[in-house]
Amino acid sequence: MGAMTQLDLTALWAPELPDNEELARRFIRFNARFFNNRLPRATVRWSRRMRIAGTCDRSRKIISLSWAYHQFFPEDVDDTLLHEMIHLRLPHHDEAFRREAERVGATVHCKEYPGLHPRARYVYICPNCQATFHRARRERLYCGRCARSRLDSRYILVLRSSLQASPRNRSLAAKRPASRKTRSKRRSRSSDTHELFGNSQL
Repeated sequence: MGAMTQLDLTALWAPELPDNEELARRFIRFNARFFNNRLPRATVRWSRRMRIAGTCDRSRKIISLSWAYHQFFPEDVDDTLLHEMIHLRLPHHDEAFRREAERVGATVHCKEYPGLHPRARYVYICPNCQATFHRARRERLYCGRCARSRLDSRYILVLRSSLQASPRNRSLAAKRPASRKTRSKRRSRSSDTHELFGNSQL
């Protein structure tokens, strides 16, 4: 047998995940149990394109869960669903969200797995909690799990390693030089400071 990636092996021994109808039933049950039926009605569905654990479209009332992510973590389906249900009321991973997540027993951030960051070239680490973050470009970043303010220099992420770009990506970059407008945008981005919270997604 030839070389196989972990994603290939997961496809061979895929766990059985609940279908969309079962997800809808769980939404109704969790809404009654944890939110006193105060959440608006929403559609819950699987996404086979998404890589992060889940997303919540508050305007359309659609919660999407990643099929690929939960192939690795089938035990986290309920946790992800609860997380995205909170986003129906609270769009950001702020203090209010964290308190609500603690109340219902949901986590705030998703786990790492092969294929989560296919375009990442840089790996950063938080000096406090040791969490790792993958980014496509070099930036000045704060840990969204530890920092309560962008002014807190204790939680500036440290560049741990650089990932080798694939030959195809390198050749594409060489063939398509950045335009003047793109270079201007990159310079403005490099002067910004970002923190890793994410909006309406786990």
